[in-house]
Order: sequence, then structure tokens, then C-alpha cells
Amino acid sequence: MDKQRFLIAIVLSAAILFGWSLLFPVKRPQPTSNANANTSPSEQKPSPSPSPVGKTSPQRVDASTDISSDPISPKTITVTTPLYKVALNNQGAVAQSWIISHDKNGRELYSVGASKERSKPELELVNPDGAKFGEYPLRIQIAGADQFDERNVLLRSRNYEIKSVKINSDLADLRDDKLELNQTSTGTIEFLMNVDYTLEGKKNRLEVTKIVTFYADQYFADVKVSLKQSAVAGDRENETVVETSPVHLLIGPSIGDQGIPSYSFYSIPPEGIGTVGTDVLRNRAVSINQQHSDKLSVPGVVDWAGVGDTYFAMVAVPSKPAQGAELQYRTAMVEHETVDAKGQKRVEPRYLVTAYVPVPADGSFTRVYAGPKDHYLLQEANAKVSQAVGRQVDLEGMIDYGFLSWMSRPLAVPILWSIKFLYKLTGSYGIAIILFTIVIYSLFFPLKWRSSRAMKKAQKLAPRMKELQEKIKGMKKTDPRLKDLQVEQMRLMKEGNPLGGCLPLLIQMPFLFALYRAITISIDFRQASFLWIPDLSAPEPTVVHVLPLLMAGSMMVLQLITPAPSADPMQRKLMAIGMPMLMLWMLWSAPAGLLVYWLVGNIVGFAQQFIINRLTKTEDNQPPPTGNKAQSRTTKKLSPRVSQT
Repeated sequence: MDKQRFLIAIVLSAAILFGWSLLFPVKRPQPTSNANANTSPSEQKPSPSPSPVGKTSPQRVDASTDISSDPISPKTITVTTPLYKVALNNQGAVAQSWIISHDKNGRELYSVGASKERSKPELELVNPDGAKFGEYPLRIQIAGADQFDERNVLLRSRNYEIKSVKINSDLADLRDDKLELNQTSTGTIEFLMNVDYTLEGKKNRLEVTKIVTFYADQYFADVKVSLKQSAVAGDRENETVVETSPVHLLIGPSIGDQGIPSYSFYSIPPEGIGTVGTDVLRNRAVSINQQHSDKLSVPGVVDWAGVGDTYFAMVAVPSKPAQGAELQYRTAMVEHETVDAKGQKRVEPRYLVTAYVPVPADGSFTRVYAGPKDHYLLQEANAKVSQAVGRQVDLEGMIDYGFLSWMSRPLAVPILWSIKFLYKLTGSYGIAIILFTIVIYSLFFPLKWRSSRAMKKAQKLAPRMKELQEKIKGMKKTDPRLKDLQVEQMRLMKEGNPLGGCLPLLIQMPFLFALYRAITISIDFRQASFLWIPDLSAPEPTVVHVLPLLMAGSMMVLQLITPAPSADPMQRKLMAIGMPMLMLWMLWSAPAGLLVYWLVGNIVGFAQQFIINRLTKTEDNQPPPTGNKAQSRTTKKLSPRVSQT
């Protein structure tokens, strides 16, 4: 029976590990032979070369169109708001940089990729590796046409004319190519491209207007695209004008915090997200690359779609459905160079993912959300976006509540509310988590009391259980005493159920998962410092993580003083060491706020167990039930039959 109990404990540990892997899956990409070298960043301008993402057949660009002789000079406009900063390049009229600078409370935000040289690196959302492919947010491409089609080459390679710049509804002059928006103002930039080209020996004209509006007090931007193509006969246009609709609006590549040194259970790589019809989609870049040959098409009406990582996302919400085009996700593999905590450089393969969102090209607007995946921010955004587009939109689908979302989502939001309430009282999220932990463990104290008594009782009954096992082992199935002994065995198991000791851990695990989700759905935890911890939403930025070690050490002590169903000291030591080591491995790179919760829980649990042990000390002094005493509680027939043995 002792072996069975030990096996149950091991199975429970494995179940926790397996469940954790399901909740926070991570797939590391494997290197391939066609890897591209990593390039540096944000200063790189859009490339006129066609994108390699997606496996398409190249088409020859007509030699009569000289892309290099562009009459419009290249220009980059920097748009600065209290919340974010965007660098717009007129080559393709794209956003080559999108930096989140502050939250709505005015608190500065920066990347988790801090170093000795850069203590507060900018929180860049746009992956710099997309520069070599010409992949930038807000680039447009004619849907249904090959990426090497002359029109698409022009759309991404030509310099657009900046026709007008407005602040609110008034025309504004650009000073040093900068547009600064304050408070609740809006800034609008209108790009225009009008170019003639030759297609199949015939002259054509492409007219494109792209209007981008930024909101100073929201993580929003509106994009309006109007695209027309017409045939040209001599110096006069034909009366028939062909309006091309729809187009793909690019969101990506790999929107997220670009400073993350490596991805783990707690920091997922950017993935394709969106809602098509009523289904919320999540497509990992590595899966698209390996299972769909770099390109995934999703049929259906797009409600919203884009790309995001654990904490940030950029999605496009068309104001009306774009008929005749499908949502697509495309990937490309790059070799990404990182520097670990020891200062050593290492190269790892990463997959860039870009969403090709179908939007109308008739001047209808598409709202773009680019910011934190914060529960309260997204609730506010839902109301504003739904009112703007005239339908109900749920952007909270961007948040991944995990495999057990039905359990963690109802808990995560109340937990977040409770911690924010305690923060208002204390002014520290670290102290708020500590107080929340004390409250939760206090609520579980009656359960822990019952569990500890059950475990102690099981430990006392263990010798008698072993005695019954030995007797049953030597009996034949036809022995009339066998049934009575089995009845006694079941009674003892019911009195001292060893599984009762695991119940508090199993009940507290949902709160652990939900707390992790609460940390990931609130921007308030980012850069929230506590003691030596600079950021409660990220792991400790040191080689040696102190919190996981303290958590494992306190867990060992708690395991040693907690009653176990088995009296075997070897099994107790194995559980006291094995379980903490397992949790140390699982939580080594966990957010610091999660580890504060677990560590404080162990300390509170130690105090509670100490009180329970003192109060139940008199029960410990009582002798365990003997064979005769146990027999007297059973049927009258049991006593003489047992005495004969």
C-alpha cells in the first residue's frame, strides 16, 4: 500500500507537469538550410525587393517600368503621441517602426530586453528582420495577384507623395518631418501615388490613396485605402475606370516585444491571431511554416485579425467585410542573434509571421489596434471599436487564457481586480500580491486542517494497513475470512484517505494558473518593481534566479513538516526533494509576480502547518490502533477468525 501511495504522488506530479505543458506549450523552430542572416534594425529602410514569404511563382516585371527613377524623394515622418511613437516611410507608405512608450497613466514602458548598455530599451513592436523582405505594417497588396505582379511591386517600392498633413481637421506643417500630437488630438497623413505602368503590352494607370489617422489618447490608428486602376489610350484615359477591391493590409511581421531574449512557457513567440466568423484563431508561425508550406489561407468573413505575442498585439478591424479575398498568414525563417545573461552570443532560428488582412479598397476605413493585451484596455477598446464599425467586436479574443480557459478566465479577472484594489491601498504590486496570497491561504486553512488530520490518521493507520495486506496476501480467494479483512481494509482507508493531503495543492493550482493569466492580461505589472525585482511581469534578469531557489527551499521545508500518509522516511525524503525540484524546473523562468505568490504561500503554509501540528499534538501522542482494537470495530465473526491466524 505504501508503494501505491508513493506511485499516486508521482502520478500527480507528472499530471501537474503535463498539464503545465498543455497550458503553456512552446515549440522551438528547427533550423533549415534556407535560413536568412539576422539584420539590424530599425534604421533599415523598406526594401523594394519582393518578399520571400509564401511560395509563389515569380513573374517578370515589365522592363518599361523603371522603379529606380522615382520622382518622389524618400521621406520618413515620425508621429509622436503620449502613448506611442510611429515612424512612417513614404516608400510603400508603411510603418517601419511602432514603439509603445507609455501606458494610459503616463508610466513609461520599455522592453524586457534590458542590458548593461541599455537599462531601458525602447519597446519596439515591429520586427527589424522584416526589413530585408520589405515586410512592414500597413503595406498593401492587391488580393488575388501574385506578389511579383507589377502592381504589387509598385505598391511596395514606389515613394508615395505626402499630399496633406492634418492635426484634428486643420492643415499642419511638418517641422523636421515630425508630427507631435498632444492630449486628445488626432493626426492624419494622406499618401498619394499616381503612376503609369505597362501590363501585357498595354499602358495602365494605378492611383492609390492611403490615409492614416492616429489617435493621441488611444492605441488606435485608422487606415483608409482607395485603389483604382485604369487603361490609358494615348494621352486620354478610357471612360471605364476599374476599381480594384479588395486589397490585403499587412500586419507584421511578428508583432511583439522585440527585446525578448528567448521564448519559453511564459513568453510565447508572436503568432497569428484573429476572429473569422465566430471562431478565434491562433496559428503559431512554426506550424504555418512546417505544416502549411509558409502560407495559410483562412476562408470566411474576417471580424479582426493580426499578430501578437504574450503581452502585445497589432490587429486590423475592417469596417465592412472585404468580398473576394481570404485572410492569409505567411512566414519566413531568419537566424536571430541574441546575447544571454552571461554575455555570450548565440544564434537561434525564428519564424516571422505576417497577417494579410483583406480590407476594402473603396475608401472605407479599417481600425488598427496596436498596444497591450490588457483586459481593461481591451474592454474599453471593444466599446469604441464596436461603435465605430457598427457591429459588436470582442478584441479580448487576443488574450490566450490557456488550455483550461473555462477555469482560468473566470478566476483571472476577479484576481486582477483584487490585486489592483490592494495596490490602491498599498501603492505596491508586490505587497498587493503578498496580501492577496495571505487572504487566499487563509480561506484554504480549514481545508488544510482537515487534510493534515487525514494525513496524520493515514500515517497512524499505516502499520495496521500493512498488517492486513500481509494477511490478505497469503489467503486464498475461497477463504471465508478474506471478505471480512477486505471490509476492514476499506474502512481504514476511508478513515485515513491519503489523497486528502493532495487536495489543497490540487485546489490551489487553478489559482496559480489564474494568477499567471492575471499578470499577463494587465499592463500594470510591467516594470512594477518590488525589492530587488525590477519587473514583476518578467523573470529575474540575472543568471541566478533567487526567487525560484527560495521557492524550492521553502517548499522542501514545508514538505518535511507536513504529515505524509507513509511512515517510510525514504519516501518522505523523496517527496520532500522531488516535488520542489520539479517545481523549480517548471518555474525557473516564470514571472517574478507568480513566484512571489508561491513563495509567500509556502511561508504562510509553513506557519499554518506549525499551528496545526501544535494543536494536534495530543492526537499524535495517542497510540495507533492495534489489531485487536481494529477487530473489535468489525463484525463479531472477524475476531475469532483473526485470532486463529
